[in-house]
This record gives sequence, structure tokens and C-alpha cells, in this order.
Amino acid sequence: MGDEDPLIGYREMAERAGVKPGTLRSYRAQGRLPLPDDDSVPDRPRWRLSTFQAWMDSRPGQGTRTDLQDRDSTDH
Repeated sequence: MGDEDPLIGYREMAERAGVKPGTLRSYRAQGRLPLPDDDSVPDRPRWRLSTFQAWMDSRPGQGTRTDLQDRDSTDH
């Protein structure tokens, strides 16, 4: 795969996702990130860009609040 599917770490992933690296570390601790493609360096897991992109594409509704009622259906 080589250069067309590079390994990226928390910093690069955070830049692409628009979050802080610490957020992604928390996600990993919670089991919300896919397993790293390379964990050969302690404390520096890395993911293939394609793995990360697939994870980003599978995340449902960025910022969608499912706990709120539909305002159009209340008190009319």
C-alpha cells in the first residue's frame, strides 16, 4: 500500500476530524476507535489513512442530538 495509504497518528487524525488529539485518545480508551494498524511503538499507535477514513465515514450524524424531541411535533 505504501505512500498512497500512509500511517497516521493522533495529531494527523485530529486535524482531519476537527478535534483535539486528546479526544481521540479518549475515544480509543472507550473502544470507539478501530484497532490501530500499527502498534509496534509503545504509546504511538498509528492507523492507515483508509482505516481512519472508513471510521470517519461510519460515524452517525456528527453532532446529532438523538435525546431531543422533534420541536415540530410538540404542542401544536
